[in-house]
Amino acid sequence: MMDLRYQKTKIAILRAIEVLLQNKDFEKISIKDICEAAQISRSAFYLHYTDKYDLAKQCQLELIEKGNRLIKESVIVKRRELMLTMLNLLLGEGRVLALLISSHGSSEIQDNIRYLMRENARENILPLTNLKFENTTEERYFLSFFSNALFGVIQEWINSGQKETPEEIVALVDKNFLFEFE
Repeated sequence: MMDLRYQKTKIAILRAIEVLLQNKDFEKISIKDICEAAQISRSAFYLHYTDKYDLAKQCQLELIEKGNRLIKESVIVKRRELMLTMLNLLLGEGRVLALLISSHGSSEIQDNIRYLMRENARENILPLTNLKFENTTEERYFLSFFSNALFGVIQEWINSGQKETPEEIVALVDKNFLFEFE
């Protein structure tokens, strides 16, 4: 069982980075800023993360892992349900990741998220579609298009203050994708 202090420190770090990202670019946030906002020592921060990029990466991986679990548990069988689930995750548990995707995030982190989205689509979404590709080049470009389009929509939604509900965003995306999961 994980130490309660360890869990509380991790929660404090996540809350601190969330608050900082609302007003400051990721590249300009220091470990000192995070520690001050979380009211923890630097050594406490380093018990959890090697640096702020590790913090960002862990946020990404945790959210993607949760999404993948939902897909694999067959809770989600349609693209609409998948996107709705992911958007709701970004509003809730994935709030830090949402801010890292925003204009306050860094291009390096955004590129990494796009890459993870593309690989996730290859492994977990394509097998659920009725799409057939003649070769790997077609598949590669489709995955690039799909992941970048979704990333762009999500980034725009976050940058504009998430005014639309996840259901409204899903309806907008639905108008632009012509395939369904089998």
